Amino acid sequence: MLEWKKEYNLGIEEIDNQHKHLFEIAARVGELTQDIGEGIDCYDDFMSILNELVDYTIYHFDYEEAYMQKNNFDNDEFLVHQVEHKMFVKKLEKFQETDFDENQYESINNMLTFLVDWIVHHIIDVDSKYVKVS
Repeated sequence: MLEWKKEYNLGIEEIDNQHKHLFEIAARVGELTQDIGEGIDCYDDFMSILNELVDYTIYHFDYEEAYMQKNNFDNDEFLVHQVEHKMFVKKLEKFQETDFDENQYESINNMLTFLVDWIVHHIIDVDSKYVKVS
């Protein structure tokens, strides 16, 4: 479901590597759905991955925003980009506050769908804009 493709490359090595790492973290979320299907309780593993995802996302967004500022990215576009980052982190934080213990499979699948949709859309449609000006 979440596999790195060449078209996700922005041509900025450090940011591409960070995006790949986000894919790797999200892929681990996907692996949990298989464990749950086998009847394994994944609550602790899921919360651990989710906490890592929040921390790494904040690190990545800080790096990306600093890159954009350093390369004089359009200020209005930068602010829109920054708002998207903040909304993504807030959504992850809401997932952290959710009680997943009762319906782990559905909750983890919802999280995975959100991650796949957001990460791919953000890289292709949003991040690609600052590459064109850098």
